[in-house]
Amino acid sequence: MSILARDWAYSQALAAPAKFVLVALAEHVSGEGRECWPSVSRLARMTGCAERTVQRALRTLEAAGLIRVEQRAGRPALYSLNLPPTPVRESGVGGWGLGPPSESRTPPVRESGNPRQNDTRTGKNRKGTETRAEGRDVG
Repeated sequence: MSILARDWAYSQALAAPAKFVLVALAEHVSGEGRECWPSVSRLARMTGCAERTVQRALRTLEAAGLIRVEQRAGRPALYSLNLPPTPVRESGVGGWGLGPPSESRTPPVRESGNPRQNDTRTGKNRKGTETRAEGRDVG
């Protein structure tokens, strides 16, 4: 299941049968993919709709441009969800970009409830004071 696909499906403004079918399709997408191939009967069981209702909903979703359907002989159709580009968090900027992650990524500092925990990059604790002077803790 792709959480991104599922969240995208829930965010669409659709009537009940079409939305149920879109969410059921999103539940079949794996990882960061966009494709799945559940049968109409499986979608009907998942949504509680009749197979004819599922078929109408699939045509509605395709007409709306939310999915692309590729019929395959002797096998269930291949459904491609038209998801938006995947946002990628850029390091140091605090915003979302559409490109690959920045090369200058630094590992995050683990913060605990201990104010004396050292930041391994700066040698200072969370209060910003030096943690070691002449071999002993000055906290």
